[in-house]
Amino acid sequence: MGKITSKAPFKEYNQQQIQLLPPSLEELVPCNHLVRIVNQVVERLDISSIINQYEGGGASAYHPKMLLKVLLYGYAMKIYTGRKIAKALSQDVTFMWLAAYNRPDFRTINLFRSGILKETIEDLFKELLLFLLDHGYVQIENYFTDGSTFSADANRHKVVWKKSSERYKGIAETKCQELFKQIDALNAAEELQYGDGNLEEMGSEPVSKEAIATGIEKLNKVIEATTEIRKRRKAESLKKQIAEQQEKISKYEEQLEIAQQRSGYSKTDNDASVMKMKNEELLPAYNVVASSENQFVTAITTHQNSNDAACFKEHLESFLFKPESLMADSIFGTEENYQLLEGAEIDSYMKYPTFHRDETKKFKEDIFRKENFAYDPLTDTYTCPNSQLLRYTQKKEERHKKTGFISRLKVYQAEDCSGCKMRELCTKSKENNRTIMVNEQLDMYKEISNQHLHSEKGFELRRRRGHEIESCFGDFKHNMGFRRFHLRGIKKVKMEATVIAMAHNLRKIHLIKAKEAA
Repeated sequence: MGKITSKAPFKEYNQQQIQLLPPSLEELVPCNHLVRIVNQVVERLDISSIINQYEGGGASAYHPKMLLKVLLYGYAMKIYTGRKIAKALSQDVTFMWLAAYNRPDFRTINLFRSGILKETIEDLFKELLLFLLDHGYVQIENYFTDGSTFSADANRHKVVWKKSSERYKGIAETKCQELFKQIDALNAAEELQYGDGNLEEMGSEPVSKEAIATGIEKLNKVIEATTEIRKRRKAESLKKQIAEQQEKISKYEEQLEIAQQRSGYSKTDNDASVMKMKNEELLPAYNVVASSENQFVTAITTHQNSNDAACFKEHLESFLFKPESLMADSIFGTEENYQLLEGAEIDSYMKYPTFHRDETKKFKEDIFRKENFAYDPLTDTYTCPNSQLLRYTQKKEERHKKTGFISRLKVYQAEDCSGCKMRELCTKSKENNRTIMVNEQLDMYKEISNQHLHSEKGFELRRRRGHEIESCFGDFKHNMGFRRFHLRGIKKVKMEATVIAMAHNLRKIHLIKAKEAA
């Protein structure tokens, strides 16, 4: 060891020094720390719905209030797994203070999160919203709604595609039909007649379990009746092949049953749908739709459909408190969603898909667009730029592929466009006269939303939308690092999405209090 010549004074450092009084964790946690906000808010929540889930009996359980605090604080601090939370409880001063030295293991934490909390999370979220409302953080006036995709806890390389299952099922059924013909030929050779049905008659009909059972029954009778070894081996081979095809058909039918209306799903999380992420990757994921006010999440739902508009109905039904108005981007602007807002008596500030296009000078000056045709309500006719009338001809219905919602359209057609000099500019059809389809109900909703969006309040809400709901998703993904769910199954995923929303709201309260104290 080298000779020390420095005369600099150092503070005393002795790891073996015994303290007269044990240290208090209360002194080690700053008064303005996030953990204190979590503790204060949860203390004021009514968690009777959680406590009532405990049946009692046996050994004493960790208090659910402590577990809830620890879980919310863990998510707020970007700690999402039970093992890491359990580790923090033995190493992190703030976790130790919050848990009052309790140290539940990761199994206890995971069981609480995936079991009891899954059944009571909606009640807890409502309690938190009541807290925000009582303290003036939200007013339940203007909601801002948007959606974002989050990766599922699933293997991206183990995806089942619905179209592939349909194709392979068809191949297996075709193979079965070929085997049926061979079975009938074998029966004919033995001059055996069993049953009234002829398997050849099915042709290209879907192969049923009854047809396969009938085929196997015929083969069993052939095996029992024939004494020729070659024919018996042939029958046994056919029986084995048809059993293999039956197994494949059952497998693909099960896959189609799981997929339902989805294009694909993950084998490791059957509830996760294949969705296109922002980087254009196709991954197993869930679509999270959230509403916010003052950058606090006021409603959050998780869906298996990547189309935000198709998820809006379920999201609207999840509202614990009804706002006065709702602002959303153009992807949500469908006739069904406008109708839902009207039924809920919520003012619509929802854009429609062509909102920004309709604002352009090019669109307003294009006289050949149907929106710019003059309409006469007395005669129920439109007038084209060449002063020709387009008269009502028929009604038409269109069914939305994903939601099943039916839109009712009116078809108008010009009497004769053959001599019109502007025909090429007006319509692409070279044979038929100019035809337009009008959705009067949707046009009415668009007009109402358009008036709202161009009002003083509408301009204000449009200005705020970008930093209202987008900042919530930005906090989830960027600040909290939550881009992927850590649980599997739609029910557990919905619970975890609500927990992350509650953690975000607690973080927001902490930021507001920190600014007030500064």
